[in-house]
Amino acid sequence: MTGIATILSPATRVLWRSDHCIQLESGARRIVLDGVGPAVVRRLIGRGEQEAAADTTDLQAALIEGGFLWPASQLADDPRRAPPAPRLAGELAALSVKHGEHAAEVLGARSRCTVAIHGSGRVGAQVAALLAAAGVGRVHALEHGTVRLHQAMPGGVRPVDEGARWDQATGAAVLRAAPEIDTTPPPLGDRPDLIVLAYDEPVDPDRRAALHARRCAHLLVSLAADHGIVGPLVIPGLTSCLGCTDRHRRDRDPRWDVLAVQLSQPCRAAAASQVAVAAALAGLAAMQALSFLDGGRPSSIEGALHLQPPDGQVRRRSWPPHPDCDCMIEESKPDDG
Repeated sequence: MTGIATILSPATRVLWRSDHCIQLESGARRIVLDGVGPAVVRRLIGRGEQEAAADTTDLQAALIEGGFLWPASQLADDPRRAPPAPRLAGELAALSVKHGEHAAEVLGARSRCTVAIHGSGRVGAQVAALLAAAGVGRVHALEHGTVRLHQAMPGGVRPVDEGARWDQATGAAVLRAAPEIDTTPPPLGDRPDLIVLAYDEPVDPDRRAALHARRCAHLLVSLAADHGIVGPLVIPGLTSCLGCTDRHRRDRDPRWDVLAVQLSQPCRAAAASQVAVAAALAGLAAMQALSFLDGGRPSSIEGALHLQPPDGQVRRRSWPPHPDCDCMIEESKPDDG
């Protein structure tokens, strides 16, 4: 019986445990195959004749389903299975652990996504650079303020950017990470796939209302003196919103509205933040954003992830829809006539 032409997934390692026993590893997953010799291994990984016994064919099929092997013929015939840029070979290999032979399709879909960065929180520019480096095709900033020296951090805006426009400095950070990325705003009327709200204070209610009116998905990322928060990620009409979090806070503290107004005022001095916490927070925010863009359901939906030093543990706080909030938009029903 003719076997399936296969190649190793980029993330798969072949380890010999003995002359007739191999261990395949892909990320945290592993499988041990006993009773296989070098000839069978060569067939499995596409380096030998593809004539195989029925049991080997079944083994190949099982390893393809597990993501350890890819069907070589499909990869050759489908250009969507090639990485969109050579620098993304490592990203492709990592995605193959979860998505198998469809990893390049996921990466290609990222290249057609648009992410906008709002606000001048310290982590905003680094989140933008990380998303671009991970293959998001268009990343742009909408903050027109100027860069202050204390906002500089590795991977984000630089000390030499002090006094430059924030959006331009963020765009430069993106291009340093991924030179081929588009940093221009999308055409008028086009809605970004995700907006990252990089604010270290409560988001203005008018801005929140505008995002809901446009049905724009948005992720809040904020940095404080001794911790950072990612979330909630809001999908208007489908999940709880930032107004829900305000109502939950008001339930616990009747004076929350008064405090929120004061917290929204700009700091007179440099905002307190630790660069190591900011860098870790940017990575956490990028992971949540990429999970959403790849079609997943990140844990920041209807919740917030709190990153707390010095141990770096992440704790999730749930923010379900508030019964007094009207953010959940009921889908219109088709007319019977």
